[in-house]
Amino acid sequence: MGRPRRKAGWRQTAPDPATIGPLLRKAGFVGSEVDPISVRASFDDEGRPRRVHARYPEGWTCVMHLAIDGSYSLSQSIRMRVTGKRVPA
Repeated sequence: MGRPRRKAGWRQTAPDPATIGPLLRKAGFVGSEVDPISVRASFDDEGRPRRVHARYPEGWTCVMHLAIDGSYSLSQSIRMRVTGKRVPA
């Protein structure tokens, strides 16, 4: 058995990053002090927010899952690329 599928009634929006950034920091996001560069939010068929995905300029990503009972989980990650000079043999 896989993950449960989302209901067909879920809709996705792109809220204002300047509004969502402070809310995610208040919820516990510590990756960046600046507001995200892009945000996607999913709402269930009742109009309740259920998932927020924010992307930040320094490579940070924050995902917040909201349960119907008001609880939430917050995950954050950073993507980095490391490059260096080739050392002669």
